[in-house]
Amino acid sequence: MLELVAKWEKSKYTVKFVSDHGSFADQTIEHGKPIDTDKLTIPEVEGYTFDGWYTTNDTHSTKFDFSTPITGDTTVYAKWTANDYYVSFVTEHGDPPTSQNVKYNGTADDPGTLTEEGYTFDGWYTDDTYTTKFDFTKPITSNTTVYAKWTAKDYEVSFVTEHGDAPTSQNVPYNKTATNPGELTAEGYTFIGWYADEAHKTKFDFNTPITGDTKVYAKWTAKDYEVSFITEYGDAPTSQNVPYNGTATDPGKLTEEGYTFIGWY
Repeated sequence: MLELVAKWEKSKYTVKFVSDHGSFADQTIEHGKPIDTDKLTIPEVEGYTFDGWYTTNDTHSTKFDFSTPITGDTTVYAKWTANDYYVSFVTEHGDPPTSQNVKYNGTADDPGTLTEEGYTFDGWYTDDTYTTKFDFTKPITSNTTVYAKWTAKDYEVSFVTEHGDAPTSQNVPYNKTATNPGELTAEGYTFIGWYADEAHKTKFDFNTPITGDTKVYAKWTAKDYEVSFITEYGDAPTSQNVPYNGTATDPGKLTEEGYTFIGWY
């Protein structure tokens, strides 16, 4: 009798590894054996975190169990998650916008124009020296700081005087101080100082920060001049102190025996 002996060979299956990042070689696995995980080396990928292997590519809902025996051709899908990076906003004035979490290669949202009393907002910059404007269409690839640039508004400080020549007005940036123009001179008057009000009640402090258009008022006092009366007869009237540009008071007629008073000359 002739006997025939059957020969068997285990089936082999191809396991493919699909990944958006890195390259993985297919594995040939015998029926019933698991995947050889020692041959799977996960690369470092800038901006992404590896989140494991999955049975499906669209939802990544079910993780692949590497202890599962392989019984047919199999595809395993890698899941990667884009890293979050902080985009923070720095400003010397006003309230800084809330920091943003931006996915790797995503873009930050422009927080728009800021407002602050006394300043003009000049845009967002990549550096605190304001040399390069920040491009909000540029992909974010790391933690990023964006800087607000401001320009102080100029305010006019003008000087008002009833006498002499008024000093030239000054353009003073917000929160800076005006320069004291010094004392003025005018014939017949003494300069008292600079005042914050037209009634000359409050002296102007040149150390006070300027926060708006400002008028400063010169205060003067008229000098007194002596008007004296000279007569050959009778008693001379008392001298009078008369302010500059004021008028003397007529002391009236004098009397003296044997003489008729004609007038003042």
